[in-house]
Amino acid sequence: MPSPVTVIRDGAVRARGYRDGDAVVYDWGFTWQGAEREQRSFVLLDTGFQINQPVVFPEHQRGWWYCDLVRVVDEGHTVHVDDHWIDVIVGPPDHPYRVLDLDEYADAIAAGDLDAATGVDGLRRTQLFLDRHLNRRHDTRRDCWPDFPPRAIAALAGLVVTPQWEHLDR
Repeated sequence: MPSPVTVIRDGAVRARGYRDGDAVVYDWGFTWQGAEREQRSFVLLDTGFQINQPVVFPEHQRGWWYCDLVRVVDEGHTVHVDDHWIDVIVGPPDHPYRVLDLDEYADAIAAGDLDAATGVDGLRRTQLFLDRHLNRRHDTRRDCWPDFPPRAIAALAGLVVTPQWEHLDR
C-alpha cells in the first residue's frame, strides 16, 4: 500500500507524493509558453533517476519518457530530488534511447559544482539505470525494453493523486 511522502523538487517545488517500495510518484505544475501544465513524475530511489512522460513533448513523441539523473536525499517522510544534468530520452522499444548532457555533467565537475566522488557515483548510477532498464546486451528482440517503464512504478502508475504542490521561495 503506497504511503504518503513530501517531495521537494530542485528546492523549488514542494509536492505531495506517494512511496511504494523503491519508487515515489508525485504530480506538480509549471508554466510553459504561457499555459499552466501539470506533470506526473516518478523517482526510482534505488538508482536515483526521476522519470516522466513530458506533457510538453511534441505530438510525435507523446508517450516517450524523459529520465533525469537526480541526487536523492531520502528523509523518510520527505524526499528531496535535485537534477544532476544527465538525461535519457526513451521512445518506443524499436527506437534507440538517447543519453544527453554528458558535456554539462563534465562541466559541472570541472567547475567544482560536483566533487569527484559525486561525479563518479552519478556515472555509475547512470550505467546501472541503463543496464537494469534499457540495455539489451545479447537480446536481439526489439519489441520491448528489458524493464521499461520500470516494474517498480507499476503500483504507482495508475494511482489517483489529487495534486497538491506549491512553488517555494528560493
